[in-house]
Order: sequence, then C-alpha cells, then structure tokens
Amino acid sequence: MTTMAIASATMPYRRWSPLTCLSPAPLSTSGLIILESNDGEIETLVLTNVELRYNGSEALPPLTAADAGGLSTWNARDANLACHITTHRIVLLDEKHVIGGSIPLPLVQSVQKGGGPSLRSPRASYKIELCTHAWGELTIVFRGGETSSYTQSGKDREDALDAVERAMKRKAWQDKERVASKEESRPSNVLASKKVGVDAIITKNALRHRENASLAEMAFGGGNTEFNAKSNPLAKAGIMKREKISKKEDIDAFLKDATELIKVIQKYSAIIERDRAASSSLTEGSRDSGDTEKLASMIESMGMTSALSKKQSGGSHKQLARQLVDYLQQNKQLSNAGGMMTLTDVYCLFNRARGTNLISPEDLLNALDLMKELNLGISKRAFASGVMVIQDDAFDDELMGKTLAELASTSMDRHTRHSTDNTGEYSSGGITATDVCRALKTTALLANEHLLSAEQSGWLCRDATIEGLRYFPNLFNSGDFSLFSPSTVK
Repeated sequence: MTTMAIASATMPYRRWSPLTCLSPAPLSTSGLIILESNDGEIETLVLTNVELRYNGSEALPPLTAADAGGLSTWNARDANLACHITTHRIVLLDEKHVIGGSIPLPLVQSVQKGGGPSLRSPRASYKIELCTHAWGELTIVFRGGETSSYTQSGKDREDALDAVERAMKRKAWQDKERVASKEESRPSNVLASKKVGVDAIITKNALRHRENASLAEMAFGGGNTEFNAKSNPLAKAGIMKREKISKKEDIDAFLKDATELIKVIQKYSAIIERDRAASSSLTEGSRDSGDTEKLASMIESMGMTSALSKKQSGGSHKQLARQLVDYLQQNKQLSNAGGMMTLTDVYCLFNRARGTNLISPEDLLNALDLMKELNLGISKRAFASGVMVIQDDAFDDELMGKTLAELASTSMDRHTRHSTDNTGEYSSGGITATDVCRALKTTALLANEHLLSAEQSGWLCRDATIEGLRYFPNLFNSGDFSLFSPSTVK
C-alpha cells in the first residue's frame, strides 16, 4: 500500500495516526487550506467536529524509518477535526496543532453512508465510509459540529455525502485537460495554425472575435430584432433610451421598498431570537426549534447573517477569522500600517477585496473575538477612549513610545538649531498628531491614540495651547535637561 506522510522532523508536534499518513495539505499562515486555483479547485462544504478512522488491521506505515523513529505509538483515530470538501479532494484539518491531510477524490473508489440509529443502537454515530486506492478503508464520523448535536450530525453526514458524490460525478480535476483540448480544437486556432507570422495573429484574433460575438448573440436572445438593431442607428438609440428608463425605474422601485424590506427582516430576526430564548428548555429536534431553524435559514439566504445561531455560524466565523488574518498578512498590509489598523479601515478594505461576497459588521466582530482563542497572531484591542483596533500581537507599546519620544527629541533639536543660527526659520518644537501621521504613515485617529498611550506610559508630556496639543519629550523620565539649558534657549 502506497502512503504519504506530512509529519516532518521540524514539526513541533508529531503523531502517528491516519491524518499524518494522508497526502500533505498545504496550509496558509493562519491554518486555512490553499486551493489549487490553477486547476479550478473550489471549496464546497466545511464541517467541524469530525473524526477520521482507519479500519485496517495493521497501522499505516510512515514513509521512512527516520519518521518512524520519532513518532509515538499508532493511534487509529483522529478526533476534533475540521472537514473541508472541495471539487478535487477531501481535506481534514487538526486546527489546534495545525496539521492537515487530504484525500484526493481520484483515489476514492467508492463512498457510502454508514452508521445511524437502529433498533440495537438508537444513537449510533453517523458515518461516511470511503474505499481508497492508497489507504484502504477510511471512515469519517460526524459529531454534530460546534454544538455536538446528534440531529446536526445526521444533517452533516447527508450534506457531506451529497458534496462528495457530486464532486466525484463532475470530476472537476479533469476540466483543465478538457479546456486545453477544447482550446486546441477551436476553429480560430486550427485555421491560424496554417499561417505564420503577423498574418497568423491577425487571422486568429479576427476569428476569435467572431466566435465570441456569436456566443454572446446566442446567450442574449439570438435572433431578437432589438439585438440586431445595430444596422439602424435610430432603432439602437431608442432601445438604449428605453433600457435606461427601465433601469432607473427599477432602481427607484428598489429604493422605495428597501426600508420596508429591512423592517420586515429585522422583525423576523427579533422573532428568531425570542423563539430561541423561549425554546431553550424544549427537547432537541422539537417542532418549535425546527421552525425557528427554518426561519433562520431563510434569513441567512437573504444575507442577514445577524440572524444566524451559534450552531450555524460558529465554524464559519472561525474560517472568516483565518481568512482575515491571511488577508492582513498578505503583502504585509498590517505591518506596513505600523502593526495596527482601525476596525473601520479593516472592514472597508476586506469587503472591497471580497467583491460581492460581503460580510456584515457583526460578522467581523464575531471573527475578531475568536482570533485570540485560535492564536492567530492578530487580536482585537480597545483603547481607553473607546477606539477599537486590530493589532499584531508582536506590537509593543513601549517600542512605540520610545519611537515617538525620539521623534519629539528630534523636533527639539531642530528648534534649538533654528534658535541659535538666526536663519529666519522657525520651529516651535514638539510634535502633533499630524507630525506622527507623516512619520508613521498612519491615520490621524491612530496617531492620536499612540500619543495618548505614550503620554500615559511616561514617554511624552503635553502642552495645550491655542494652536492645539503639542507633545514633548518627558525630561523627568529621561533625566536629560540639556535641551532646556539657559545657554541654548532665548
């Protein structure tokens, strides 16, 4: 049996189990799986609290004897995993120890459901049994997600089975080959291959434009006379005018009904919260609880994520927290901002990067609350003034205070030099929030918070004048009073 292990000699945590004998799953810095975008891989389902079991009688061997020497005893089960199903593979993650392994779907011979309630075992575990070419018989056991609900475990099993069967039926991993073959057989490429040089390029572009125009015409109605009005400029102008009026009327109607729609959705959200509070004492799977969850599902489909329950949103908020960390660490966006950004800046930038798949402010707050628990290296912080920011855990207030004190000292040196050389230039000394903005390339809001924090730590002291607040080095802290000696101050 051919196996692959992801455990390595440099890993701080290693174990010998089915998870560590699967194909390696590349992970981002925050622990998210890295999809093969070049192959068109798409994530279709994420489930939490699952187990991976190996049903063989003997342990899966590691790749080399060196690996075996550093591994503990064999354990045929991996618990508390997250299951990510994509169009190409099944990825299982141990988020606590940041270990991931994948089962490529081309290696899966068959998949079938198993377990579930019976006369002998009314609460038997819900399972999916996989027969693979590389690892033999593997079983995925569902434990009901974040809430460990038995009813939810059955739903998770059905959703996972449906996602795997659809992926295996579609065989998306073959799309790249099919697209390449189709591209080679296009008439534009076939005809252009018979020519050479500039003539081949011109012919290929002309034929491709013609093919694209034909496809567009078929997609938008084919022989519709309105789409063939290009031969009549007046008809084309009339069509464009009618479309413009129609679009304006649609927008006006939407804006007119938007307020009422929001009120209706907020009313249903309140009903959901009230029903959940009232049905907390009811048994699981009762009719009232089921109706509430159906209503929550309807609200979710409208995009009102604030109506989601903890059972529905717990796993997605963890994933959102990891996505946010990857985004802030990409191209060193957080470090370039000084290791700290306001929530409003993060919310706007992250939503702009997501395009149409927007998140709500509540989603962002819930994801930030989980960052400390997940130990992702970034966390939320609240200043004494009430300003909420996201900061790198490596951010040091003492280092920032020292940096601002040095900036203030430099301003005092400039003030002393201008006072003694009679150049006509003037420098009042001290720094303002604007000066900090320029030096640190940060916002005025954060610059002011940095100054207040440095003042509270004893690095700076303030001078309130009609020109505003100016901050100076705290000489009582440093003990160096040379800047204000009588020989240098006029």
